[in-house]
Amino acid sequence: MAMIDKLSDPVILFALVLAFVLGFMMRGSGRGSLSPAPMNRDEIDAALKRVTISRWMDIDAEIAAGRKLAAIKLLREATGLGLKDSKEAVEARMAERRMTRH
Repeated sequence: MAMIDKLSDPVILFALVLAFVLGFMMRGSGRGSLSPAPMNRDEIDAALKRVTISRWMDIDAEIAAGRKLAAIKLLREATGLGLKDSKEAVEARMAERRMTRH
């Protein structure tokens, strides 16, 4: 019962709400993890050149199996590119290799 009395104290309640709000603001909404900072064209090209042949084979296999999203995920993991840049790179590879969408 003593704990409930402490939590109903307006000062304690205000401090808890303030701590929650500040923690949420510091953490962000979680969207920062979707894409890193945008890269320029040269950085994107350099990142794509660092992808190993083995990884490209994995990406191509996902594309051939109709799993474009999995291919994008593999490319993002290999390069650190953002979602948009990875999607565009996978689609460019599909067009270059004349792979069709399933």
